[in-house]
Amino acid sequence: WQVGTELSYTDSSGNSESQTLAGKIGIKKEEELNRYYFNGTVIKTESENEETANRWGVDGSYERTLGDGFFGSGEAYYLKDKFSGYKYRYGFGPGVGYDFIKIDSHYLKGVLSILYSYDRYSEGLEDSDQYLSGKTGIQYEWKLMENLTFKENAYYQTSLKDADLFFLYSETSLKVKVNSMISLGLRYVINYQNEPASPEIEKTDRIFFTSVIIDF
Repeated sequence: WQVGTELSYTDSSGNSESQTLAGKIGIKKEEELNRYYFNGTVIKTESENEETANRWGVDGSYERTLGDGFFGSGEAYYLKDKFSGYKYRYGFGPGVGYDFIKIDSHYLKGVLSILYSYDRYSEGLEDSDQYLSGKTGIQYEWKLMENLTFKENAYYQTSLKDADLFFLYSETSLKVKVNSMISLGLRYVINYQNEPASPEIEKTDRIFFTSVIIDF
């Protein structure tokens, strides 16, 4: 098993005062036939002593290689994000994927899933919604140098009963290894929801992180 932890903290003062605390953990085990992944994230932001972001979530997936680059998968997620209009969201379901590139310096895979999705709202006129959703995603890793790695993780998820209800996610990162355990990281995350629970909620969240990463 491989474990990676990431911690980010920003404290600014002057014309405006804000604090951002973020943490992330990733656990994975990759065997010839079976691959296991688990991720957890938390983000808390205060501006002028008022909380403006409080988001945390967990997700996990299992992949079984089928040969010739193909694999079957199963995944599940749980998310709380009240400032985006959700008390919580969760979903689970099966999928299929393909390893497009798998060499030492480049790794690219894509996954297509069908998920049961449930959204519990904290804003708006409706209490909740449940639906089947289609999700397609990619994961790309490029080892530019021995101690420098670029990663992109992105997905598009849409309701199969309402094409206007969809979500886009992109996480772009750079990781510079300092030694065998400690690295420095830059990460830029974009979250987009096309139909927020309330008109007062912004469709797009963008967050930039500078982090210390510990792998063991």
